[in-house]
Parts: sequence; C-alpha cells; structure tokens
Amino acid sequence: MAMKTILLLTENWDLFDPRDLSGLIDAARIAEEAGIDAVMVSEHIVLGPSAGAGTPKRNPREFDMPGNQPPDTCHPSLVAMLGALAAATSRVKLIAGDILPVLRHPLQVAKDLATIDLLSKGRLIVMPTVSWHKEEYTALGKDFHQRGKMLDEQLAIWRKVWSQSPVSHDGPFYPFADAYVVPKPWRPEGPPLWITGDRVLAPQLRRAIAYGSGYGAPGPMHPGDKEILLEALTAAGRDTASFDLMGGIMGHLSAADDVADWEAGFAQLQANRDFGASYVVAKPSQFVRDLADFPQFCRSFAARVQAIG
Repeated sequence: MAMKTILLLTENWDLFDPRDLSGLIDAARIAEEAGIDAVMVSEHIVLGPSAGAGTPKRNPREFDMPGNQPPDTCHPSLVAMLGALAAATSRVKLIAGDILPVLRHPLQVAKDLATIDLLSKGRLIVMPTVSWHKEEYTALGKDFHQRGKMLDEQLAIWRKVWSQSPVSHDGPFYPFADAYVVPKPWRPEGPPLWITGDRVLAPQLRRAIAYGSGYGAPGPMHPGDKEILLEALTAAGRDTASFDLMGGIMGHLSAADDVADWEAGFAQLQANRDFGASYVVAKPSQFVRDLADFPQFCRSFAARVQAIG
C-alpha cells in the first residue's frame, strides 16, 4: 500500500487568520494542486477553563492536546468546514478528525456525514471519538461518564440508517422508531471510519473490528499496540492489508517562536513507512512561518512521501 499524505488544516492559527476561515479553503485548494492526498479538520464544540489547565504549549505551533490549549482557541464548526471543503475541492480526501458525535443526536450526525459524503462524491473519512474535556459535556448536557457506551450505540445506529429505511432502534440512549434518514451516503456502508485513541484497549479493538477501516492514534502508537490491533483484526477475519494506519511527522520546536526544519521533519517519513503507515499527517504551521512558503511545503511533502513509496 503506497503511503499517502494528510495536511491538518485546523490548529494552524499562527499561519492562518482565525477570523478569515476562507484561508483554510484556499489552503485545501493549494494542497490539492500540490499533490496532497487528504486534508483534515478537527473539532471541539465548547471549551471550558480546564482546556488550558494542564501543561501549556512551549510553542503555539505544537499540536493541540488535552489541557494545553487556551479556552478561547478557535475550533470552527467541523460540519460547516467539511461542506465548504467538499465544494471547493475535487480530489483530496476529507477527514473529519476527532469528531465528537456523542455531543449530538446520532440521527443528526448520520445525516450531516451522509450529506458531506455525497457532496464530496465519497471522499469523506470519519474519525469518531469521545474526547477528554468534561466541561464540554457538562455545557452540552451530556453524561461524560457514559460517553464510550454512547459512541458504541451511535456507531451501530449509523450503520443501520446509512443502509436502510425506515429504521427503528431500541437502545438505552437513543431509542427511536420508523426513522427515514435521507440522503444516504455515497456508499451503502457509509464513509470509512478510522478508530482513534491514545491506546489500543478493549473499546478501540471492539470498534475497529466491528466498524473500522483504519486506526489513527493522536500521536505515535504505543509499542505493541499495532500488533495487538492487527492480531485482533486477523482473528475476527478482517483483511488487515486494506486497513489504514495513520502516522505523522512532528516538528522539533526548540524555542517559543521556533519553526521546525522541513528536512528534519521529512527524515521521519522512512520510520513511518517502516511502521506500516498508509497515511502520514503533518501540521504545516510547525514548518511554515509565512503563507508564501505554504505551497512549496505542500509540494515538498507530497514529493518526499511519493519518493518513499
């Protein structure tokens, strides 16, 4: 499987203006023209004071992680951004990275994702997760401690409503009867789902076996987790050759306003290839200070990954 490129568009507010979201749309067009394979947007609906109560970023270009982002960090609507990206591009995959479906009703999420999948003619990839931020759940009236079970039920509902109508469901969180959810997505089974999590534990394994087309950890996979995942998929009769694994390159940011060296970042690509990553993600603001350099970074990233194969 040839390795492919992902460009993270959100979280780059040292490169793009958070008050001019058209910059992300322009960036996606540039990335597509440069040969990038996919663009990703992530989400939070609400942030509370504890979002920045952990270890703060030494450099604002670091990845957003639990407890390291100020509560006023910009997180545009994932659904709105994906719709705009679908309309503005024609080839790149659109990745709903770290979407938090349990903060919404599953029928609404199923309709939103099916609509985006249709708009993009099947280019959508979805990474459903539950998040770490309890204040977000409290603000939206959701039970933080039931979030894993709620996600499991949502995934089961998506599978049903994407492929048939009417649908009834008798679950503990989302019971409903005779629901028609239309339009259906591009493919009868719905968009590919990449399961995510810091560790490959029982819930991640269960979701990967039942629903997953890939796995995207928020950072390097913990030693041994890849083997645990692939062994479980094989035991369940799943085809591991077509199961995607997401890797990434991390910029070394040595000072508070530092920008990482491109070549040092690209040097990590071979390790991703050796690991078996089918996609590798980069956060451009780690490597680019000036938007004028963004197109060349995209071209270089795509070319270096293609050269590795």
